[in-house]
Amino acid sequence: MSTSRRRFLQSSALAATAVSVAPLAASARPASSAPSDDPRMLYFDQFYFQEKPIFRFEYPFDGGVLQEGTGYPILGTETGADGVKRLRIHVVVRPGQVRDLQVFDPEGTVIPMEPVAGALMGSALLKDRLSILKARGTSNGKPVEFTCRVLWAKNAYKRYRCYIDDHSFCFRDILQAQYKSIFDCFYFAKLRELHTRYQTKIVLNCFNSTPERDFTLAMFPDKYKPEFEDNAHWLRLAFHSENEFPAEPYRHAAPEALAADFDLTATQLKRIAGNAYTAGLQIHFAMVRPDSYQVLADRGVTMLPTSGAKNPGTGDKYCDFMLPNHITAYLREHQGWMDPDSGIVFYNGAMPTTCEWIPTTQTEWIHHRKLDNPRQNLLINIAGHEQYWWPFYVNYKSDIFERWDTALRHVTEHGYKPIWIDDGFFGGCD
Repeated sequence: MSTSRRRFLQSSALAATAVSVAPLAASARPASSAPSDDPRMLYFDQFYFQEKPIFRFEYPFDGGVLQEGTGYPILGTETGADGVKRLRIHVVVRPGQVRDLQVFDPEGTVIPMEPVAGALMGSALLKDRLSILKARGTSNGKPVEFTCRVLWAKNAYKRYRCYIDDHSFCFRDILQAQYKSIFDCFYFAKLRELHTRYQTKIVLNCFNSTPERDFTLAMFPDKYKPEFEDNAHWLRLAFHSENEFPAEPYRHAAPEALAADFDLTATQLKRIAGNAYTAGLQIHFAMVRPDSYQVLADRGVTMLPTSGAKNPGTGDKYCDFMLPNHITAYLREHQGWMDPDSGIVFYNGAMPTTCEWIPTTQTEWIHHRKLDNPRQNLLINIAGHEQYWWPFYVNYKSDIFERWDTALRHVTEHGYKPIWIDDGFFGGCD
C-alpha cells in the first residue's frame, strides 16, 4: 500500500474519533470573528470571517438545500388557498453601506424587513423547488442587486445511499475463475445476501484497472451482462477512477483528462453491465477541479457526496471537490449545496467513518453522531471500500460482512429507506 493511501486511511480513522457538530469554539475563532452569540457561527467557520461580506444574504445560504425538519432558517410549512404547501423561512440581509434596501420574495413582492443589530430580518414563503430571493438598493448613488438561490427538497424523509468504492479485484477474480455466475464470486454473493436482508441498493464505484495493472475492464467478458441487468434493481456499476493510484488523480487534472478516464471506464461498464450502469457515482478521493464539474454534469452526474473534510493532523482540506472554504464550512453543518454553473448538488451524507473502520461493537453509538443531528440526518451514506473484503489485502477485515450487516441493520431499524441518489431531486424528494 502506498504512503499516500496509508496516510489518507490513517487520517480517516482519526477523523472518526474527532467528529463534532458543535459551533466553532470561541478560543479557536480569529480575533476578527463575530461575537460568540452570533447565530452565523452555526453556518460559517473562521474561513468565512477572513473576508466579511458587505452586502449579501446571510440567511438562507445562497445555493443551500433546505429540508423540512432540519431547523433554522426553516420556520415551518403552510398550505395556501390553492392547496399548495409552502415553506416559510427566515430571511436575513446585511446591508453594509447599501441604502434604500428592499428585499423581494420569489413572486417579486417586497418582504417586510425589520432592522435588528445591523441587519434586516423578515420571512418569506417558498413554493417551488428552486426559488430566487432578491435584495436591491443603492451604493454610491448606483443601483445594486444581490440574489439568493434557495432549493427546497420537498417531502424529505429518512433515506440512505449505499456505495462501495475501489472495485477491480472482483472483476479480475471472475475472469480468472471463469465462474458460471457472478454470484459464484463470494463478494457478489455476500452483497446479494445484504440486499436480501435489508433491500439495500448498492452502487459499486469501479476502476478501469487493478492497482497492479494486470487487469483492465476491456479483458472482462460481456457474457455476464444479462445477469447484471437482471439485478439492476439493487446492484449498479459506476465510474470511480482509471486506477487506484495515484491518489487524488483529478486534483490537478485538466477537464479533458477526467473526461477521457470517465468515458473509457463508463464505456466498458456499459458493455459489461448494460442498464446496470449508473452515473450516480463517487469520484476517487472526491477531488476534482471546479472547471471539471461540467464534465461530470454532461455525463449525467447530478449529486456528489462530500462533507468538507479536514485532515485532523494537518488541517489540510481533502475529499471536498476543491470547493471554496465558505461552501465546505456550510456543508460541514448542513446537508446540501448546489453549484450554480453545473447544477451538481454537493451533499453531506457522510457517516463518521466507513464500514471497514467501525467494529461491530461501536457501530451504533458512532452512527448516532449523524443520526441524532437534525441538520444532516435525513440523507445518509453507508459506504466502504472493496479491498477490505479480500484475504490477500494487507488491511483485510475478517469480519467485514458482520460490520456491513450491523451498519445496514441499524439504519434500517431506525426507519431509513434505501435509494438511488440519481432517482429524483436530492435522492428522491419532490
